[in-house]
Amino acid sequence: MRTYRLRIMPHSSFLTPWQADTIFGHLCWLMAWREGEGALANFLQEYKDGNPSFVLSDGMPGDFLPAPAHMSLMASITESYADYQSAKKLKKVAWLKPDEFEAVREGAMTIQPKARINPFKAFSTMHSSINRLTGTTGDEGSLFELPEYALVANEETISIYLKIRGGEEERTFSLFKDLSRMGYGKKKSIGKGSFEIVGEFEPFEKFDHIDGGNGFISLSNFVPSKDDPTSGFYMTIVKYGKLGGEYAFSEKPFKKPLIMLSAGSAFYVTGAVKPFYGRIVEGIAPAKPAVVQYGYAFAVPVRLAI
Repeated sequence: MRTYRLRIMPHSSFLTPWQADTIFGHLCWLMAWREGEGALANFLQEYKDGNPSFVLSDGMPGDFLPAPAHMSLMASITESYADYQSAKKLKKVAWLKPDEFEAVREGAMTIQPKARINPFKAFSTMHSSINRLTGTTGDEGSLFELPEYALVANEETISIYLKIRGGEEERTFSLFKDLSRMGYGKKKSIGKGSFEIVGEFEPFEKFDHIDGGNGFISLSNFVPSKDDPTSGFYMTIVKYGKLGGEYAFSEKPFKKPLIMLSAGSAFYVTGAVKPFYGRIVEGIAPAKPAVVQYGYAFAVPVRLAI
């Protein structure tokens, strides 16, 4: 698999975070509409068999990369009060610049990034639900908030990293082109999640190898498979997913809650670092048994302290 970088430029704020499993779901719906349900079933079977056409990272702001979990968690395993205080500061760091991330990959544990604004800013907007009988707003309890996200002023693009199996580049890029025409996430019908692709896939080799690598950092939220490494440092999130596309209008559109390991999780490995870890999660939607959840880790080799 070869690694690429895709840059996208948002034209609006977005209500749905750029996470790999959600992006993958959008691409699957586009494939079903474009190529038919049979093509999608064959495509997903390869993922179930552990032979994916591509794996992708979460969307990263500009050149920033997620702070690896082992920076703070490893530093906190000490009797030193100074190290404990340092670990507390590191826990507040969500993003690293490329040179900082590379230093951590090479085994540095003394990275102390200066305080900076989070490249993603979050805010809430007020909305009012519509009375379906009168077609008006203003009923008691109709006002509600929606969380939105946007890049800070000095950031213009979001980066998605992909590892693509040879021969699948054109098909994968065309799916993203279609996604740029449709929009991403909630409220895309009113312009939220609008974006354009900047250029083409850029070959990206910085993540492919590191001397003395004995572990990996994931650039995406993921669900480990039964054979994946278990010794490492990680944080978790719980996804409360909802069916998309045409299934969003079904009687029971909600998926089961799913615990995932967060982007930035780091694990020790025995032998060579694989391009990806994780798995496809089946049986996630009671109303639609065929629906699956993307849970692959975009793995970046790292040298972890022993």
